Amino acid sequence: MSIEQTVVITGAAGRTGRALVPRLRRRGRALRLVDTSRAGLELDVEPRDVSWHDVSIEDADGMERVMHGASALVHLAGLSSERPWADLLRVNIDGTHTVLEAARRAGVRRVLLASSIHAVGFQPVGAAASTTPLLPRPDTYYGVSKAAMEALGSLYADRFGMSVVSARICTFLEEPGDGRAVAQWLSPDDMARLVEASVALDDGSHHLVWGVSANAPAWFSLEAGHAIGYRPLDDARAVSIERDGVVPPDPDPTAPLGAAFTDERHPVGGTW
Repeated sequence: MSIEQTVVITGAAGRTGRALVPRLRRRGRALRLVDTSRAGLELDVEPRDVSWHDVSIEDADGMERVMHGASALVHLAGLSSERPWADLLRVNIDGTHTVLEAARRAGVRRVLLASSIHAVGFQPVGAAASTTPLLPRPDTYYGVSKAAMEALGSLYADRFGMSVVSARICTFLEEPGDGRAVAQWLSPDDMARLVEASVALDDGSHHLVWGVSANAPAWFSLEAGHAIGYRPLDDARAVSIERDGVVPPDPDPTAPLGAAFTDERHPVGGTW
């Protein structure tokens, strides 16, 4: 099989990575899976299709070796919830810098960064419908680390001409939950569609895009996603009606986007 595209996926054994990998495999594409543990990742490895790389995102030399000859980077690795500041700085901020620098040095021009709704957690729900990307208003140290990730993505696009998509991922689940999750759901299939749009992009710009499905409550503007070719198809409300036989209630539109993560039940620097 002739390999036309090689995509590096960091955090490939994480919850999002495990769902994405089988959806991204296709003829002519090689996947380089990067993580420090394969636990939970069930996949037949074929030499010219998928390769496994036990490399930490804190290992600059190791990451540059993985990036050599690659076409695109999907950066999912990092701490996925609130932690002490030093840990988030080391892994989410410094680690993202290490990964981006390795990609730059290896000539990788297309990048998706897994940011989070928590980068704008103190923004009101109503602001998410704006076609202008929201300024960072993080709700936790974790949210700060994702805002820093976005800033690094912007720098690497403007300074080095890389095409970078910072995806503000909302609620990534196999199936939608209830309450706020009806509005915030990102399905695995739509996440794969977002990755496909990002790794095809080559405009040397930074894009802030909501990582969300086409949910009927329509809290989030999809315009920025459409501009890069991301067109989500799944709808949490339709899935919920088919599954449960009832129309789920609309979530409270007056709450901050970060919901409970903006109050004292989730103090900064703690763990949850």
